[in-house]
Amino acid sequence: MKKIIYLLAGCLFILSCNDEAYDDTNEDPNNSTPNFLPSGSSDYWIYDVENSSEDVSEMNFTATDSIYVDSGDETSFMLGANNNGIASGTMNILLTNGTISKTPTTLVFDGNIDVPQNLLDLGFTQDLSIENMTLLDLNASNNQELFVQEANFSESIDIMETTVPVEVTTKISTKKVNFYSSQTVNGINYDDVFEAEFVLNIGINGIFSVAGFTQTVAILEAQDVMNITYFYVNTIGLVRAETVQRINISSQLTALLDFLNMPLDFPTNISIEGVEELRDYATE
Repeated sequence: MKKIIYLLAGCLFILSCNDEAYDDTNEDPNNSTPNFLPSGSSDYWIYDVENSSEDVSEMNFTATDSIYVDSGDETSFMLGANNNGIASGTMNILLTNGTISKTPTTLVFDGNIDVPQNLLDLGFTQDLSIENMTLLDLNASNNQELFVQEANFSESIDIMETTVPVEVTTKISTKKVNFYSSQTVNGINYDDVFEAEFVLNIGINGIFSVAGFTQTVAILEAQDVMNITYFYVNTIGLVRAETVQRINISSQLTALLDFLNMPLDFPTNISIEGVEELRDYATE
């Protein structure tokens, strides 16, 4: 069970807003051919990555992500990370795990959020696939929803050395937050900044047998376990991503385990924050 919580605390790895004051203009760029994610064969981006958590010490780290165009053309391509390795930042993990398509006004992602090995060991076999997820749309209004995808599946996992059937519901969404004709991000003033948000919502119900009776108990009540606020800049690409991951274990589960004299030995509420900040880049 502890594996599950720490795993979900990583939010299936793939995912805070800072205190900068942003204006609330809604102007789109005047450039007739904007390019919010260059895709030349030699383009690259270097990010400083920092994760912090008071609840899970293993999630405190700093790292550097080297992101580059791995394959494709000007309109459909894949990004790579760290010399064919795995990215450290949550947003970079997501973006390097699929294909990105673009038009002069949109960026669209097709791929999946991998199920990590620990969850596979516990019996999960489903990846969280994403189809046609709009990351950026210059024609959208502020706070307009860009994408919604809902799914559910059944699995069996190991809890306290007992196989428990579970029902999992997921909802993945993106929305435009704002567009800035000029804005300071990472201490640098940029023109044409697009701000948006990615949200992963997960609910997990387990079917338990207690004293000969079958009972459905929420393990995770449906909740936003990952929020990523991200910023794209014209002619540059992603310049910043701020991630908040939260897990609140259901009181139903803790009450059931207390009844069975199996109290939890880990936090029932977990919070993790992460930042990916562009340090250097080169685009054609």
